[in-house]
Amino acid sequence: MRSNDKITGLVTVIFGVLVITNSRGLANLPQQEYGAGTFPAVIGGLLIAFGGLLVVRGLRSNAPWMIWTNEVPVKRFYLTLLAIVMAIVAYILLTPVFGFPVVATVLLSVLLYCFYRQNWTVSVITAAISAAVIWSVFGRLLQVPLELGILEKVIY
Repeated sequence: MRSNDKITGLVTVIFGVLVITNSRGLANLPQQEYGAGTFPAVIGGLLIAFGGLLVVRGLRSNAPWMIWTNEVPVKRFYLTLLAIVMAIVAYILLTPVFGFPVVATVLLSVLLYCFYRQNWTVSVITAAISAAVIWSVFGRLLQVPLELGILEKVIY
């Protein structure tokens, strides 16, 4: 099933409004010009802006609201759902021991290989670059504490 951009955009706008509304209740950080709700509010604003663009694009097209393309095999759906849940559980359990960079790279590599059926080289390179970008943005730029695990002695 494929939905029209009107529906996707509207859901995105609603989600953005909810993010901004809920971020207003976050406490301010001491000695900071911005509070803990600043980053979620920016993300919410971007969701509203890009969701609005999708709504406009959907209104310009005369496409139907929903198109039934083809059936998703039930077995594949459950295997995908199981893989995602297992990856989240593995992340929670393994990150304190091995650290974010190692666990994120391994889990992303496995998920990319399983979902997209590319070769391992492409999956590992994509996962390593993604983990490095996430680490740079959250760990360094936004100062979100990400577990280093076994890498703590190497990095510091």
